[in-house]
Amino acid sequence: MIGDNPRVPPSPQDRYYLNGKFTAQRTTGVQRVAAQHLRALDAMGQALPGRWTLLCPPGVALPRLRHIEARTLGRRRWPLHLWEQTLLPWASRDGLLVNLAGAAPWAARRQAVLIHDAAVFDHPEAYTRSFVVWYRRLFAHLARHAERLLTVSAFSRQRLALHLGLPRQRLAVVHNGADHLEGVEPEPGLVEGLGLTGCRFLLAVASDNPTKNLAALVAAYASLPPAPDLRLVLVGGRNQRVFAAGGMTADPPGVMRTGPLGDAALVALYRSAVALVFPSTYEGFGLPPLEAMGCGCPVLAAHAAALPEVCGAAALYADPSSISGLAQAMQRLLDDGALRERLRAAGHAQARRYRWAEASAALLRALRAERSP
Repeated sequence: MIGDNPRVPPSPQDRYYLNGKFTAQRTTGVQRVAAQHLRALDAMGQALPGRWTLLCPPGVALPRLRHIEARTLGRRRWPLHLWEQTLLPWASRDGLLVNLAGAAPWAARRQAVLIHDAAVFDHPEAYTRSFVVWYRRLFAHLARHAERLLTVSAFSRQRLALHLGLPRQRLAVVHNGADHLEGVEPEPGLVEGLGLTGCRFLLAVASDNPTKNLAALVAAYASLPPAPDLRLVLVGGRNQRVFAAGGMTADPPGVMRTGPLGDAALVALYRSAVALVFPSTYEGFGLPPLEAMGCGCPVLAAHAAALPEVCGAAALYADPSSISGLAQAMQRLLDDGALRERLRAAGHAQARRYRWAEASAALLRALRAERSP
């Protein structure tokens, strides 16, 4: 077992390797977090201690970095899971491997892992059986052997500590940032291209994971009084290899599913929507509400999991298990302009509390701290 005794903090000459598997994946929440930490760490410049290398799978366009070396690991394309479990631990054997997107190799000699949530323990029904079995075993192994364990909220720390049998201080909390959409110009013509000109619309940004509670959201929308100019726009994709089937029925009139969208399109929708509705029953952190707040979009969030911790007093809350409660909160936002303005102002202030530069500075402190017993 690595590190039964507290380890002396690394010297400035220590080697750090970043698990670059996320660079070969479609961007969802955990890939977003890893990419933003990479950018913020590189921006530290000469203040970044030690030597840092980003190890990427073959076939990936290496990101342009000034202070972190980016290197392709391997000469031919492997399945990403196999690449991570075999080549990566060997290539990082002389340093600390930093895994920022949830997964990590089983056999790395020294590693730090950012585990975003305990959903495979708390909501196994949301995932395929093979996914649950693998990640439960991996997280239990990492709890015993990883040199550093990190997570993104006090809620996730409490749940992971419970399921993994750890003292809470074994998990350092490093909140995410939320300023990655600043400076992104809205995609021209996006709202018009979706046929939303002249419409009011509520927005949801989430993968089709059962814990995102989209079925309840659609049912709540369908129960609202008829309004010809009202739409519900759902942005996000689905990964059948990860998530269990959600049993979604045919959408009622007025519901539009766009699939995954890029940042410029998201900014256009956040700026034009009446509100973001985020009814998740389970979140380790929850980036979309803060993204929306930063773009001036009022937020209706579920009073569940980490969302009250992250959104604070800047969101309107509803019980995600109550379709009527969700519908009433949605109607309130549609009808009350003064409420929307209050939430817009509070949201701007809340989003400013979460900066990637500060998040990565906290990450670096956690990596270099002595291990808690």
